[in-house]
Amino acid sequence: MRDATFAYLNRLVAEHKKIGYTTDPYRAAALKGIRIIKGDSNCASAGPPAVIVLTEDRYLARQRFTIFHEINHVEMQRYELEDAIAAEVDEDDADAHIEAVANFGAGLMLMPEPMIRNVLREYGHTPEAVLKLMGVGRVSLPAAMRRYVSHDLEAERAAFITSGTYIADTATCGRALPFIRYDRVPEVQTVVPDASLMVVSPKKVLGVVSW
Repeated sequence: MRDATFAYLNRLVAEHKKIGYTTDPYRAAALKGIRIIKGDSNCASAGPPAVIVLTEDRYLARQRFTIFHEINHVEMQRYELEDAIAAEVDEDDADAHIEAVANFGAGLMLMPEPMIRNVLREYGHTPEAVLKLMGVGRVSLPAAMRRYVSHDLEAERAAFITSGTYIADTATCGRALPFIRYDRVPEVQTVVPDASLMVVSPKKVLGVVSW
């Protein structure tokens, strides 16, 4: 991982621990002295005063993620690491890189390490673990998949969702899957024999691989 990003995420987790790993974004913002106001677009500034402007979103899981995402923008500015993180990539990719780091940080705050450990202790590396993480974290399935595969960056893990005979989504860390999103894979168990599979709806299968 790039040095500035690594330094930022380590500090983010340390500061999150100080406020009890709260997964309530409004409480986290309040404890960090960040005011949340309604507006026409989602944005954030460390100020002072630190402010998050938030559009109204009726989908609760998305709103929670968005607030934590914006908290990450404030924290990057407060730690004076935003420019260093942006400089890790080419100028044309800097904005996308900043957004990706904010997304990753939001996942860390929505599903902190103690939550991950508890889920894995009970369910192991299974599709049930991802679904449990989705429930206790109150996040979307794609968000739970990505947090599951990335919680240990030295491990080799993957998760995927099928829709009929097509791959609807994938998340990987350390090793690639033999297919990508939107590929047609009629017999996924044959292609990834190590995968643990679970039917989550009539046409949807969740798969997990821990190599």
